[in-house]
Amino acid sequence: MSILSQASGVAAVILAIEIFVIGLAVLAGLYAVVSAVGRVVPRVRFWLRLGFARLLQVEEVVITAMHWLLAPILFLAAFWAGLGEGVRALRRR
Repeated sequence: MSILSQASGVAAVILAIEIFVIGLAVLAGLYAVVSAVGRVVPRVRFWLRLGFARLLQVEEVVITAMHWLLAPILFLAAFWAGLGEGVRALRRR
């Protein structure tokens, strides 16, 4: 048996051990995540509800601002455009 074939056999064994160890590390990580989910979910649920409530408040503020600020601006812009069209139509006669 040549040294090259012995080295390839050793490399194959080392590769198999590495794959096994990496698989165990992944399984250990998944186990840690699954065991921590039970403690984390109530906290995350609380923060999601709080964030959703804040989002609804911000949405209400934006809608109110649009009603008070944007609607008059749009009305005046449309009024001005209509007035301009009316003046141009009268000038064409």
